[in-house]
Amino acid sequence: MYFKTLIQPGEIFLILILTAALLFAAGGTGAFLFLSRKRSASRIGILLCLAGCVCGLAGALPALSGFQEGEQRVWWTLSFSFDALSALFLLPVFLIGGAAALHAIGYFGESSAAGRFWGFFNFTLAAMTWVALAVTPVEFLTAWELMGVMSFALVAFDWKEKETVRAAWIYLLSCQAGAALLILMFVYGASENVPPAFMGAVIALGLAGFGLKAGFPVLHVWLPEAHPAAPAPVSALMSGSMINLGFYGILRMLVSSDGPVGVFGWSFLCLGLAGALGGVLSALAQRNVKRLLACSSVENMGIAGIGFGLGFLGVEHGNLVMAAFGCAGAFLHILNHALLKGALFLCAGSVFRATGLLDMDRLGGLLKRMPWTGSVFLFSSLSISGLPPFNGFFAEFLIYMAALAGVAAGSGALFAGSVLTVVALALTGGLAAAVFVKAAGAVFLGEPRSKEAAEAVERPLGMRISQMVLLILAFGMVAGAPLVCRTFTPLIQHFTGFPPEAVETEMFRLAGLTARIALFSGVTVLVAAGLLIYRLTLPNGRRSSVRPTWDCGFSEPTARMEYTGSALVQPLTGFFSGILRPKRTVRRPEGFFPVDAGFEEVTEDLAERGIWRPLFSFAGRMADRIHRFQSGFLHVYLLVMVLAVLAMLAWGFLFREEKRDLPSGEPGRIEVTE
Repeated sequence: MYFKTLIQPGEIFLILILTAALLFAAGGTGAFLFLSRKRSASRIGILLCLAGCVCGLAGALPALSGFQEGEQRVWWTLSFSFDALSALFLLPVFLIGGAAALHAIGYFGESSAAGRFWGFFNFTLAAMTWVALAVTPVEFLTAWELMGVMSFALVAFDWKEKETVRAAWIYLLSCQAGAALLILMFVYGASENVPPAFMGAVIALGLAGFGLKAGFPVLHVWLPEAHPAAPAPVSALMSGSMINLGFYGILRMLVSSDGPVGVFGWSFLCLGLAGALGGVLSALAQRNVKRLLACSSVENMGIAGIGFGLGFLGVEHGNLVMAAFGCAGAFLHILNHALLKGALFLCAGSVFRATGLLDMDRLGGLLKRMPWTGSVFLFSSLSISGLPPFNGFFAEFLIYMAALAGVAAGSGALFAGSVLTVVALALTGGLAAAVFVKAAGAVFLGEPRSKEAAEAVERPLGMRISQMVLLILAFGMVAGAPLVCRTFTPLIQHFTGFPPEAVETEMFRLAGLTARIALFSGVTVLVAAGLLIYRLTLPNGRRSSVRPTWDCGFSEPTARMEYTGSALVQPLTGFFSGILRPKRTVRRPEGFFPVDAGFEEVTEDLAERGIWRPLFSFAGRMADRIHRFQSGFLHVYLLVMVLAVLAMLAWGFLFREEKRDLPSGEPGRIEVTE
């Protein structure tokens, strides 16, 4: 059937979201049609992309805040469904997509390849929107595959670089592996009367398939490779909104309140703890700023997983406080991470465009040369580290409260898991602060450590606006956290299965708690701003003079006298060297007046080094052995075919299906006899 002529009040949200998807698709098509005319292609892509983001926000925001009942419509042969869960995960798509589009205008400038970028970028946004609206497994898998292929083209945008091609292929293989696992999940999960043991395999397939996109531990291997290779607007979109869709797939396709919530709870909790600690340790040892941010995304997805794990364990044990605080913290953390990581990746893109560098040990001193970009990066770093009074603290505080509720009310495994969560979250928070002290200090503070950093200038206005918009929205989440948490009420009631009145009461209490924290944060910010203004006005009306300082024998500080990022965190990486296994190269100073010395430390990804590389090496060796069968002799091929036919005949004779007629009224069944 087609859309009704008279639009009902709830249908307008779905129509706006579908209109946004059509605008994205039209923008991508127009960019490719006018590819030979780069200005026309860029203008079409930019205008339709921004129009689609505005239209999508107009549909997603009201739906999340007040629209609780889902809408489902069929258009031609496609089915679309839109509810509060879709709105929650589409909100970062439109916000980060719009900010990344503004940033990309200055990032690519007059590049001849800009039209190609806008084509794939718009199609990626359209596919991501379709993922959140798809109903049937076939439509969902089609949208999922389209999203992977279009984003692969964006990762491989600078395809002439060898490292970019390698990273793009790793990403494509991850996408295809995830799609294959999801196909198996849908096929076997659709079977009737699935036994419990078999259902466990279906859940494992779903967690692995969606976990490849969400960056679960071991499955995250594409993240540190793809982000440094992709353009910064693409990295912002992928880290801020695309990896969230991995959680969306799990919540939409696997989790239900009457299902095995305990299995999901422990799975999320274990994966989250491993992802949070592993991600932050990997980030600690990185020199490439975008690679550091990618590892930080693994850590933050782990924190969201911890929240969901505690929430579902609260459901299993009938603990409403634990369930509400855990799930609300996870949802809030996803939104906070989208804004903050989007801003950080856009800042990294501005740094790259100004210097051509991403190596933190060769940067430095950029705050004086790029004050807008540096300020956004510094404040976003403070917030994503989970430090008060910024918005990143709110979600982690709720997850802490869920864990403490488990400690207070739990026993046995639940008590042990909750205590371990508190300890792991505290350790993760401390290491995350060290990670971003390293990143912000090495890139923006001190003196420049290369000619490129010394000659850097602030980027165009559009790039600065996109970063500031995301930072302002992140600050707005401080005051808006109580309202945002209240909008999660129907979602939490759906996934927990607790009575609506009880959930409403608990979420009202949660919102009141976050309101008091928001008030404290606001007062803290105002006091800090007042002290800063007072400090800036101190020199007014006073005589000041410049005199030489005690320099301990040095007449001028240089970059050689300051810590690099690697040197700053070396005590921590040395402490965890048993896990990180870094490769160090040291050139010690020699003689009375040494002129050359150096230290370099390279840390490979834990999963790649310990699991994937040995696995691929084993697969390569097995492929070489199997290759011997390709001898070129016809009689060998005929022998293999005959053996295969004999095996199938044996299977057919040994395992035959026999139908037996049963009395009327008794349902038929198929018995297998040997």
